[in-house]
Amino acid sequence: MGETRELGEQEWLLHFLHRIGGLIAVQALHVRGPLDPDRVREALHWLQTQHPILRAHIEYGRLVFINLPPFVYRQPSFVTDGTTEIPLAIVDNPDPEHWRTVLARELSKPIKRGKHPRLRVTLVRQSPESDLTHIVICADHATLDAQSGNMLGRQFMEFLADPAAMLASKPVHTTLPPPLEAGLPAKPDSGTRGYMPAIRLPNRPLPNPKMQTRILSRRLEADTTVALKAAIKANRTTLHGAVTAAFLSALRARYELDEMTVLTTIDLRRLMKPALHAETYGCYIDILRTKHALGDDFWAMARDASFRLITSLAKDQKAASILKLFNWEVYGVEMKGIRTHRRRIDGLAITTAGESGLRRHYGQFELVDVSMAVSLDTFGPSLFAIASEREGGIDLSIGYTAFAMSDEEATAITEAALVILEAAR
Repeated sequence: MGETRELGEQEWLLHFLHRIGGLIAVQALHVRGPLDPDRVREALHWLQTQHPILRAHIEYGRLVFINLPPFVYRQPSFVTDGTTEIPLAIVDNPDPEHWRTVLARELSKPIKRGKHPRLRVTLVRQSPESDLTHIVICADHATLDAQSGNMLGRQFMEFLADPAAMLASKPVHTTLPPPLEAGLPAKPDSGTRGYMPAIRLPNRPLPNPKMQTRILSRRLEADTTVALKAAIKANRTTLHGAVTAAFLSALRARYELDEMTVLTTIDLRRLMKPALHAETYGCYIDILRTKHALGDDFWAMARDASFRLITSLAKDQKAASILKLFNWEVYGVEMKGIRTHRRRIDGLAITTAGESGLRRHYGQFELVDVSMAVSLDTFGPSLFAIASEREGGIDLSIGYTAFAMSDEEATAITEAALVILEAAR
């Protein structure tokens, strides 16, 4: 028997944005080893047996009327009955960097309506005999957050290594898990904070703007990460605070700024009542805006980033959240800046996804690298940095759109932030 449940408020908003090209989520697994498409199909089929969201498509029902744009919409629902297998495309191209072209294309193409799951996969290789394969996974953000992306990648690799063992495992959920709102208390609004306008990066000349989200991949190795975490502990802050401060310091030096707003993605599974199992696949996030003074003291900025996020979540989540429909006040405050700054909102967004559980070796396969991004062409921050821990080190994926920032600018900011993190003691 199939089942149906309506999308929750946050799921609906992310799905709505996906349909217009906003925040499309993509992950690329770079795998070395004798990987054939049939093994990939088997892994994707098994993942659908483990996660009900992966065997659901979306259908549209009753009309819903609201007093803000889009004013009226059809209520979407997850439906498991009749869902197809996860679509898999195979791309052979002799260019070793062609996976970047595929990733950029996937970030620009919303998943269409239909009976298919809200996820598609493209296998990119130089030829059928290639030892290196790039698995590009594209998802509707309504169904996947960074934690789910890491879990999907880990379970996919574990299946490649030992299909028999994974086929014997039991799923955490056999029915569609609840939406965020079903188990989350009302967003705190006990503070005095009103709407906080976004602070944008200054416009810079851009000779050849192009509607293409691009990604830079960097890694802090284990020894550097150990030293960084020791310094984080000694300075009474968090990894999120340190990563945020590093990019804020780089932006300050580049643009001579004295303040900046930051968007931070937070995972809310543990705050639900009852708390969701950590292996629950879906999207259970909020995105909060905080404002920070920029100065010379790196650790003071790191503590400020951490403290303001914690207090915003505890007292002002309702006001700080940007995952909601804009009201007329927000349109009045933000639309001019969005128009004049190439559809940019805040200068920086940060996601610290925690320990991914991914490792380098899976039987005869090697996970060479992992890349994560969301589409930023329709709108978004100037830079979106995702930090995820893997085997003692930290993978960093820095996204930007060539419509609003040059490759040279994004690279310079990223390299400056890495130098700051590597030197932080």
